[in-house]
Amino acid sequence: MNIAVTGGYGSGKSCVSRLLAKYLNGQLVNTDELCRVLLEPGREGLLSLLKTFGKRFLTTDGGLDRGMLRQAAFEDTEVKTKLEDILHPLVRGEVKRSVEVCQKAGVHLVVEVPLLFDVSWQDDFDISVLVRIDNKTSVERAVRRDNITVAEAERIIALQMPMSQKELLADRIIDNSGTFASTAQQVAWLATLLRRQSLRKD
Repeated sequence: MNIAVTGGYGSGKSCVSRLLAKYLNGQLVNTDELCRVLLEPGREGLLSLLKTFGKRFLTTDGGLDRGMLRQAAFEDTEVKTKLEDILHPLVRGEVKRSVEVCQKAGVHLVVEVPLLFDVSWQDDFDISVLVRIDNKTSVERAVRRDNITVAEAERIIALQMPMSQKELLADRIIDNSGTFASTAQQVAWLATLLRRQSLRKD
């Protein structure tokens, strides 16, 4: 079974993804990490980026200035769109390859996809899991984790699909507003349900 885990900014998607993969003895893939790898020297993402933007986002020694690129994508819609046009097909291809490998091996696959519903990839997966959290807690956690201002965190959240819309699209919801123990208990129960569901499919 391949499972997508998504959620809002600062919702705790990574924590839930790791727990779920652990409880299922499954493979874990993080699409943000795939983006990072695809932008390494010699990789397809960076080569396409250079074709599109030239040396605009390179450092003086020829490396990629990830901070500059991230800031430009955040502030300039055109840059954001072009970057997504480059990376999204590559990431989707990598995920599909992971799905095929895990299916052949009979292993569960958990994929953390922050923009799952925003880019309409939910049909690529057997199950979608939304990590839900209220905006106030999301902002507080993001400020602590990323060392940004409240205004910056609120702006990032405002750019994403509202949580209420994601809730309507998700197959399962994990409420991460409380304690770690509460979240872990919910994920453990979900893993049990998914194992049963997977056995029924077989």
